[in-house]
Amino acid sequence: MKITGAKRWFIVILCALLSGVMVYVTFLRYSYYDQMVVLFTQYKPVVSVDYVNEFIGDFGLVYGVVSMVGYIFGGIFADRFKEKWLIILGGLVMGLCSFWFGIVPGRTSIMIIHFLYGVGTSFLIWSAYLKLTRKMGDENEQGRLFSTSEFVRGIFGTVIGFVGVGLLSKATLASGDMDPAAVGAQWRMLLFISGGLFLLFTLLVFIFVPADVIGAEEGDDAKKEQAAFSMKNIAAVLKLPGTWLISALIFFCYSFTSAGSGYLGAYTTSVLGISATQASLFAIIRNYIIAAIMTFLIGFISDKIGSKSKTLGIYLMVSSILCVALIVTKSVVVLCIAVSFAFAIVYSGMRGIYFATLGEVGIPLKYTGIATGVISALCYLPDVYFAKLAGSWIDKFGNKGYDYIWMWAIGCGILGVIVALITTRYAKRLKAEENRAG
Repeated sequence: MKITGAKRWFIVILCALLSGVMVYVTFLRYSYYDQMVVLFTQYKPVVSVDYVNEFIGDFGLVYGVVSMVGYIFGGIFADRFKEKWLIILGGLVMGLCSFWFGIVPGRTSIMIIHFLYGVGTSFLIWSAYLKLTRKMGDENEQGRLFSTSEFVRGIFGTVIGFVGVGLLSKATLASGDMDPAAVGAQWRMLLFISGGLFLLFTLLVFIFVPADVIGAEEGDDAKKEQAAFSMKNIAAVLKLPGTWLISALIFFCYSFTSAGSGYLGAYTTSVLGISATQASLFAIIRNYIIAAIMTFLIGFISDKIGSKSKTLGIYLMVSSILCVALIVTKSVVVLCIAVSFAFAIVYSGMRGIYFATLGEVGIPLKYTGIATGVISALCYLPDVYFAKLAGSWIDKFGNKGYDYIWMWAIGCGILGVIVALITTRYAKRLKAEENRAG
């Protein structure tokens, strides 16, 4: 059925809430890095102090590898099966794993949890969520649909993020150190709350999302027009230049998120010397409050600029400049913290229009599932290697390792600007050909 009126926005918001919890639990290290170090070395001696940073990178690596493969299959599943049931199954997997992670099991179990987090995220939820969101509006509404979805995810992430800060701050002693037993107890409560939210939103999807959803731009016989899974259709997607251009463009944009969201918190404690609680508070502000506002605004900004790929190119250029500023201002704490927030304003906003670029580069709606699967597998590659790479830099070089993180991001920014220019020119050419064709 075709969904119209207020209900389509309700579905966009509901799916955004579920995906918001999904992103939150899979990247807890972004907000509570120092607490996780205590959790895995003192509350339960899962690993040694000398290896803990790389261990956090290791389970990030497991999640990333599974996700890289899963995004491809998730795209296929989104085209072959109903979005509703994929999201429901994924929500159940994520919820049960969150309860398991809450009890802080052993090293192998934590790896298995992140393997299953990867399955729930990439095989089941991600492409189905993107496809369902895209179906809720026509081409002219894609920027607003996706930026609104990101805004909701950001606002909800802010709420549960502050809940997490409030819970884990109870483990901080008067001396500023953390009580390992209290960290473990508050961690368990936080993950149990997250697991409960997964089950709640999964139930609401079961009740309110129709089994057969027809996109706003599709005819009533859309089921016949839908591109089913076949090697022919996969080949068709791989032959589209837009698939590769958007994959590369989002890859370079996401590289800033991996660096900024992943390590600004640890950077502020290790290099700038602020407390773990303050760092978590700042991380929530950057990763959720700022992200919510900026992912919402970028949809309107890109409409004003007239090109989503050009908008991302501008954001990449500014992000690169701010990364340089992070390195040169680290001796002036207040100024460097201010730069970190300015950096977050830019890098967090970019994700609001990642997948609103599909129509701009000529990817048909019928190929959305396959295309988002292929693109996600490529553009989220930093999830595979960057956490382990950055963790090894910090373990080996200490605070100097953070400079290497920012240098890596700067390199990605320069290459990303080049890709954005090429993508913008390609999109203009497609538009001109479309206008000539009538």
